[in-house]
Amino acid sequence: MTNRATPLVSIIIITYNSSRYVLETLESIKSQTWDNIQLIVSDDGSRDNTVQLCTEWINANRQRFAETKLITVEKNTGIAANCNRGIQATIGEWVKLIAGDDILLENCIADNLAYVTRHPEASFVVSELLEIDDHGNPVKSSKINEGLRYFASRRSVREQLKAYSRWPVFLNTPTFFYKRELINSIGLCDEEFKIYEDMSMVFKIIGKGVKIHFMNRPTVRYRIHGDSLSRNIAVENQRRREAVKIFNKYRKQNLNIFNPIDLSIYYENWLRYKYKGFYGHKGVPLLMKFSLFYWHLKLNGVRSY
Repeated sequence: MTNRATPLVSIIIITYNSSRYVLETLESIKSQTWDNIQLIVSDDGSRDNTVQLCTEWINANRQRFAETKLITVEKNTGIAANCNRGIQATIGEWVKLIAGDDILLENCIADNLAYVTRHPEASFVVSELLEIDDHGNPVKSSKINEGLRYFASRRSVREQLKAYSRWPVFLNTPTFFYKRELINSIGLCDEEFKIYEDMSMVFKIIGKGVKIHFMNRPTVRYRIHGDSLSRNIAVENQRRREAVKIFNKYRKQNLNIFNPIDLSIYYENWLRYKYKGFYGHKGVPLLMKFSLFYWHLKLNGVRSY
């Protein structure tokens, strides 16, 4: 049982061939200003020395944490399955996941807990992040996440579900912070998706009537590099296949074909994933301007759609 004044927070590091950066990730958790932490490292069959590094670091720093766990498997199973193993090992009141190449700002946990204290109705919080490069330097070209701001401006859960079904924006996944009891109602990550496990989780959350709260404060340094799955060109085909599955399994059930704006989402989905173009030319940016949702966003101040 955790003390309400100092709740236990379970931090899960999700690793796969993360040896280059995982010690930075671990050190950022050790440096948290919040003391009551369960540390879990869930490794997905790394072929480098990630597990060895984590084992040695945990042995040397075990006294810093309320509890430590290192979970390993023989074969790679995908992000969703790896997240699920980590989540199932949690005992904290709150859960924080982070990839083995990202960094928590030192007040990450304290800031999130301060937010939920001010907003006791909040059980799922996203926040701002800072993008960094391979060497940990700030990415100068980093832009405001207009999609997140648009989503966060939706006042009700119903509006959030509609907005996310129309435009499943990147909700700064590395910043997710939520109550462990949510898992009892929404279930674990959908293992059908190897890349978009975060998107399926968001649909489950708001689909259960849980509002996603936005804290306008950075809590994570998010690493942008060529080896990152989110930036790897080699997985683009799989990304496209999963995007179609997400549309069919989660998005279209919240879209009404008799609503002109919703109908335009079907048009956009066809344009992105099925339209072949003519004589090798697609002209998608131009054709997107025939979408009512495109103009809906422009009227709402979104420039980057």
